[in-house]
Amino acid sequence: MSVLRAVDGVVARCERGAAVGLLAVTVVIVVLQVFFRYVLNSSLSWTEEAARYLFIWAAVLGFSSSVEAGRLFRFEMIAAHLPAAGRRVCQLLFAVAAAAFLWALIFSGGALVAGTMSQTSPAMNIPMALPYAALPAGGVLIALHFIAALGAPAASADGSEGAG
Repeated sequence: MSVLRAVDGVVARCERGAAVGLLAVTVVIVVLQVFFRYVLNSSLSWTEEAARYLFIWAAVLGFSSSVEAGRLFRFEMIAAHLPAAGRRVCQLLFAVAAAAFLWALIFSGGALVAGTMSQTSPAMNIPMALPYAALPAGGVLIALHFIAALGAPAASADGSEGAG
């Protein structure tokens, strides 16, 4: 399992780097659009679309990275007041909800990608499957993080290790 954790760490660092890079490019594109629109009085046709699609990818990669870092939304205050059996039920419900979410991302997102291969975006004329591919790609990355974390103790909200 330690090899999987090592691979997971490398993937997470790449995700964070890619998300930061995509956000930086998004900011540059938006500034460029503002400059062209208000200074040169000549809007660029592709910038809004590019910024939107880059932001979608950055958000999905950022969410996946937060999963790896153990920064997921959970009802820790509720679970902390339950007996051990109640905490296990909460953990089971969380796992079931996460599995359903991942199933929707991977399989429904994959079907969406397959169904939009022939469609192109209006301004950039790229396949619409490219922005939609963020869904199944994010689902696979999140699944990798969940699987790698199975053997590791859960981190609590204050960053300490413990049952969560």
